[in-house]
Amino acid sequence: MTLRAVVRSVFPKDQYDHASARVDRWNGIILLAIGFPLSVFVAINAISVADNLAGFLATYFGARAPLMHTDWKMVAVQFAIYFLALDFSGYWVHRWCHEVPVLWPLHKPHHTAETLTPWTLFRQHPVEFFFLNTIPSFFAGVMLGLLLYATGTAVNPGTVTVIGIQVYVSFFVVDTMSHVHVHVSYGNWVNRIVLAPVMHNLHHSIELPHRDKNYGVILTVWDWMFGTLYLPKKNETWRWGLNEVEFGEKNPHKTLRGFYLEPFVSFWQGLLQIGARQDTVTPTHE
Repeated sequence: MTLRAVVRSVFPKDQYDHASARVDRWNGIILLAIGFPLSVFVAINAISVADNLAGFLATYFGARAPLMHTDWKMVAVQFAIYFLALDFSGYWVHRWCHEVPVLWPLHKPHHTAETLTPWTLFRQHPVEFFFLNTIPSFFAGVMLGLLLYATGTAVNPGTVTVIGIQVYVSFFVVDTMSHVHVHVSYGNWVNRIVLAPVMHNLHHSIELPHRDKNYGVILTVWDWMFGTLYLPKKNETWRWGLNEVEFGEKNPHKTLRGFYLEPFVSFWQGLLQIGARQDTVTPTHE
C-alpha cells in the first residue's frame, strides 16, 4: 500500500469535504479559541470550589487532624475522587442533555453530524459547551472539598499537575479519538469499562438500536451500571446522523448559521410548550 493510499484511508475525502465537516471546522476554529482555555478554567474552578468548601467546613465544624502525610498518597486519592466525580457527573449531564426535552435542542447540533472527523469534537453549541463543562467541574470540586475536609488535607500541588495533564489528555486525545470514522475497539471486556473510540462512534449512530446509548465520557462503567451500554457486534456498521427525517438536505444544521440559531429557536419553543402545558392544567378546589 502506498503512502498516498494510507493518507486517503485515514483522511477520506468524502468525510472531510462533507458539508457537515465544513460546519465542524468553522465552529471548531471559533470554539478552539475558547474551548481549551475554558477547560483549564473549569479545572481551576473545581480546585477553588474544593478549597473554599473545605475551609467553610473547617470553620463551622472544626478542623480535622490530617489522615495522610505522604505526597503520593494524597495525589492518588485526591485525583481519584476528582476524576471519578467528574466522569460520573459528566455521564449524567450528557444523559440529561438527551432525556430532558428543554436541554436537547442545545445538544442536538452535536448529533446532526453526518461524518466523523477530529473536528466533530468541536461540534458543540457554545451554550452547551459551557453547560457540559461547568456542572461536572462544580460537582467534582464539591466531592474533592468533602474529601479534603474529611482527611484534614489541602490540595496537593501534585494533584493540580495531574489534573492539568488529565485536562490535556481528555481534550486533545480521548475526545479527538472518539470522533473519528475508524472503528477502534479495545475488546468487549475493556469496552465495558473504558470508552473506546468505537463506543462513542456508535453513540452518533442514526440507527434505532443505538439510540441513547454509550453516554460515558472517559469511563463506560457508568453505562454498564445504569443500563445504557451498547457493545457493537463484530462487523456491525451504521450511519451517523440524527434521524431519517432531519438528514441530508433537511439537516437543520448544514450551515453555520443554522448551527448557531436553530438551537435557540427550538429551545425557546420548548419553553413555550412547557408554559402552555402549565396553563392548561385546571386547578382543583375542594
